[in-house]
Amino acid sequence: MASALQTLPCFLRMCQLSPPPRPSISFPYSSSSFSRTSQSNGRLVSRRVKAAAASSSSATAADVRELKDGIAEFYDESSGIWENIWGEHMHHGFYDPGTEVSGSDHRGAQIRMIEESLRFAGISEDGANKPKRIVDVGCGIGGSSRYLAKKYGAQCQGITLSPVQADRANALAEAQGLADKVSFRVADALNQPFPDEQFDLVWSMESGEHMPDKSKFVNELVRVAAPGGTIIIVTWCHRDLGPSEESLQPWEKDLLKRICDAYYLPDWCSTSDYVKLFQSLSFQEIKTDDWSKHVAPFWPAVIRSAMTWKGFTSLLGSGLKTIKGALVMPLMIQGYQKGVIKFSIITCRKPPQ
Repeated sequence: MASALQTLPCFLRMCQLSPPPRPSISFPYSSSSFSRTSQSNGRLVSRRVKAAAASSSSATAADVRELKDGIAEFYDESSGIWENIWGEHMHHGFYDPGTEVSGSDHRGAQIRMIEESLRFAGISEDGANKPKRIVDVGCGIGGSSRYLAKKYGAQCQGITLSPVQADRANALAEAQGLADKVSFRVADALNQPFPDEQFDLVWSMESGEHMPDKSKFVNELVRVAAPGGTIIIVTWCHRDLGPSEESLQPWEKDLLKRICDAYYLPDWCSTSDYVKLFQSLSFQEIKTDDWSKHVAPFWPAVIRSAMTWKGFTSLLGSGLKTIKGALVMPLMIQGYQKGVIKFSIITCRKPPQ
């Protein structure tokens, strides 16, 4: 066992093949797309923003399809190893900054991430006001959906691009006696298979970073939210730009691109970009926070889990995409430490009719 663990760093270096070219899909609402003039005079959407949105059509349908196929294949391949080591919640944990954590703390921290998100958004637990219909956008293997269904007695529907995830999520719901409360299907978050104004709570836990068109993503979340319903987005973002900045620095762009190539991510955006998108739709109750310090212990823990015998053997059998994902974990830590990567929560409430 010890010799196998000693071999892991060498094995990972041997696997550092050049990633396949990532589809060149530009984020139509990048930080530089918002003119400072628009911010200063109070207009919500400037002509420059509209032009940037229109430019998103430069990404061909083939580009988008390639990206979505890559995302589906990545999670088809990696979800099993994740569940085997970390359980059914495929997202970060929430920790008190500066505290020492052990391996036994992490699954509890993942539940705490759900609870802290609900608390931040002001989701009521009162019988009359608690959510009754929930959609989990980018549901993974359904951990959040099942938790929310049990907590609120709600009906939950989850969507994912991964057939493996959807099948596993439904199997777990059946095994946990929740098949009458939750269901999962393969569907695109940018073209959701739901009627307008369907859900009291629209939940997106670490899926927004995969969306090639953030404007369309936000519009779909808004479309399916019921009047008075709450939207919660927890996602990776890059830092907000300073008043004199038009874009990230070249080294920051390079760091993020290396992460994108491994995790099938389109270009990153900032938290303020999400705020501007919701403002453009006349949303008022918009709240954000930077939770980077609360997730800081997570990536080192993931790396340590890969260095165990169980993690090493699982990684060997998981496939090249998962191995490439493991290789860039130190870059996530670097991004957090240098302030380039932000772990953000954005919540808002849809205006009542």
